[in-house]
Amino acid sequence: MEKLFSISYKLRYAETSDWGSEYLRANNKKQALSLFAKKRKISTAKFKSSDDWCWEEGVWSAQFWNITQVKEIPCPHCSGTGIIKI
Repeated sequence: MEKLFSISYKLRYAETSDWGSEYLRANNKKQALSLFAKKRKISTAKFKSSDDWCWEEGVWSAQFWNITQVKEIPCPHCSGTGIIKI
């Protein structure tokens, strides 16, 4: 059964910084990281671990921050039509 993972990363451009994250469905963390690397075209061969990943997002420079498994629950405020990821 596939689980939902949140992959967070730090974005930098000159003196500006921001955070990004992406949700992916995968069987485990390793598969989620592999899917993320493929989607972002990260050349993983030159890095020892995902903690060292760096890549370009247009003019932004991005660096892996963390990966966590998240749960989805129905939103109690909109009668379950929305989904909250925790």
